[in-house]
Amino acid sequence: SFEDDPRIPRGLRPSGRKAPHYFSKDAPRSSRKYMIRLSIRGEMLDFASEGGIFSKDRIDLGTQILLKSLELPESGTVLDMGCGYGAIGISIAKMSPSLRVTMVDVNPSAVKLARENALRNGVDAEVLRSDLYSALEGRSFDMIVSNPPLAAGYAVVFPMIEGALSHLNSGGSLQIVLRRGINAIPKKMSEVFGNSECISKKSGYRVFRSLKPDPRKAGCPRDSER
Repeated sequence: SFEDDPRIPRGLRPSGRKAPHYFSKDAPRSSRKYMIRLSIRGEMLDFASEGGIFSKDRIDLGTQILLKSLELPESGTVLDMGCGYGAIGISIAKMSPSLRVTMVDVNPSAVKLARENALRNGVDAEVLRSDLYSALEGRSFDMIVSNPPLAAGYAVVFPMIEGALSHLNSGGSLQIVLRRGINAIPKKMSEVFGNSECISKKSGYRVFRSLKPDPRKAGCPRDSER
């Protein structure tokens, strides 16, 4: 339930009524500021954060595991869906400067922080306010990556997976990290893409990947045919 989900700070969990959350366009703001440092693949990055943002005072373990497990394309475009203050997208851009990174979030405070953090870390990345793919009509990417807000429920996570298919180039991948929903969400990924694979497992987290079929490469079996 929302009340028990550790991804929502306790002060933001509802008590018998609906309330705005970090994944909401109306997420509450806080005057308290944080500065977070992350070392990833030899790069040292700094992120400004604030109250009302997911994992406001640290890089959460799921994000760290995802970043260490990602299978990045050699070139092309990457979408960080639900970017928060930009830890995933900025780290990818820093690790692989040849990739063109776009980050989106529905929370305006997160979008502002992600833009500031991209500049702070010398990263040229596009940051947009978007409710899932609402600001990305007609655009497609070689990779979509996310630490999805499971507290928002499948009503948010499933449309994210469904929309990924039309926003990926052929042969592109959706890569997400999960601690909950490790049966229902990969099943949904398989329904949408015809495949899903666990590429990493650590400390209760799993990183799953689905590939958009490339019609030029026929003969790849679907999960049900393996």
